[in-house]
Amino acid sequence: MKKKILAIALAVAVLAITAIGITLAYFTDTDAETNVFTAGGVAINLIEQQVNDEHTEIEDFEQNQVLMPIVGSAQGPKDQFGQPMAKNYCDKMITIKNTGKSGAYVRAYFAIPSALDDGYETFNAGLNVLHFNFGNYKTEDGWATTYEEMWNWKHGEDSKWNYYETTINDVAYNVYYADYYQVLDAGATTEQFVSGVYLDKSFDMTDGIYYAFGEAIDLSALIDDNGDLNIKCPVMVVAVQADGFDSVDAAITAAFGANYNPFGGTATNWQ
Repeated sequence: MKKKILAIALAVAVLAITAIGITLAYFTDTDAETNVFTAGGVAINLIEQQVNDEHTEIEDFEQNQVLMPIVGSAQGPKDQFGQPMAKNYCDKMITIKNTGKSGAYVRAYFAIPSALDDGYETFNAGLNVLHFNFGNYKTEDGWATTYEEMWNWKHGEDSKWNYYETTINDVAYNVYYADYYQVLDAGATTEQFVSGVYLDKSFDMTDGIYYAFGEAIDLSALIDDNGDLNIKCPVMVVAVQADGFDSVDAAITAAFGANYNPFGGTATNWQ
């Protein structure tokens, strides 16, 4: 088995959502003398975008954005690109392009600081301090359908989240991951993985103490050396050539192993 891994890291800032792309060319050469095997040429590009201030076009994502509590609703009016119009909603439109020569299976991971997310065991999104949004595309009846259905975020008859917990740079994270619903052809781009993030409208700070839902919350692990709250939500993407595999899970497991954690370190509470 031969592997080739390429990592791409983007800048982090006050709202630091790190995006890292990993690509893998995976194959087994069983008889080099009588057969020629070519790695699929798997390569991916993780794309981050946002809508401009006038809501007239899509542009590259801008780092160093200040995240503030949302005013309005992320489920309210949408612009022409399906992005919420609510004040302080932060666009983070993530897609993955297959820049290689072969079809690929794609899995993407989105990590949220555990202090800002109500994960295992209840998964009550209503208690999340930091929310992430799947985005919407237009149907004949308007902006009603989300890109969530283009990615397999859940599994099993009881629809459990694809989820685990880990530590990244000494900070506890809840990690949600999803598989793209079909083989990503060479040259093709996925639908949106996520569309953005926003702080709950209940979020506040008084006398140096942070609050959400009327209660004090401990965000000390997220305070940087300057005393500022620094929220980092890393994104990881892995891709494996589709040839020879029947599913994303089979490909990822063969290439990286079962319960693969691309952030490294110990992972617990796998769902």
